[in-house]
Amino acid sequence: MSTKDKYFVIGGLIVCLVIAFMSPFIASPDPDGLEKSAENIGVGETEPSIQSPFPDYTIEGLDKIGEIAALAIGIIVTLIIAYLVALLLRRRNPPETSP
Repeated sequence: MSTKDKYFVIGGLIVCLVIAFMSPFIASPDPDGLEKSAENIGVGETEPSIQSPFPDYTIEGLDKIGEIAALAIGIIVTLIIAYLVALLLRRRNPPETSP
């Protein structure tokens, strides 16, 4: 990875973490349109088939700090997974053939 690419990745990570820090304070506490429509017609939430590590994008009992931590952890885990996939998919140098 070139130095330019490293700066690009680090810059993107910083931007993502700044957004993760700010988003709990600027996000609307009101439900979105789909969730509000479901409430209006009486459709309740069902039990999830898979338990989420951070239900409702927060860590229970930590209020806004829990939301920030959940977002930051999600960003870092996603970056690690993307990096590992990139390592697996990168081109290998073909073996040299002798003349």
